[in-house]
Amino acid sequence: MRFSGSGTACYRATMRKLMLLLAFSAYSGVSLAQTVATPAVNRQLPDNARRAETGDNQPLPVVVLNNQEYRLSPGGIIIDASNRSITHNRLPPGADVLFTQNAAGEITRIIILRPEEQARLDGIR
Repeated sequence: MRFSGSGTACYRATMRKLMLLLAFSAYSGVSLAQTVATPAVNRQLPDNARRAETGDNQPLPVVVLNNQEYRLSPGGIIIDASNRSITHNRLPPGADVLFTQNAAGEITRIIILRPEEQARLDGIR
């Protein structure tokens, strides 16, 4: 006994999955190409930020800046020189950074400076 349409239903479901996978892979490839080809732009640095140098050991939630320990606030952001958000353990030792604090003295944002930003800030401050 043969059921009508039973073979085509499996084929359609498989084709839908393959088409979805193809569309997703094409989309992710385009977005990756756009991020790689994007040139570096000047970043807006906060006016109320202070400059520091990172320490060697960074035990979470403590951040060592200029040999002084600060607490990283919940939701604190660390931005690398390529303008990407990085995790606490990826903070390089001896990096020149700008940081901001909240009213409680916790670090809310750390920005790793690029060489041209360091030169620009050396001329200002």
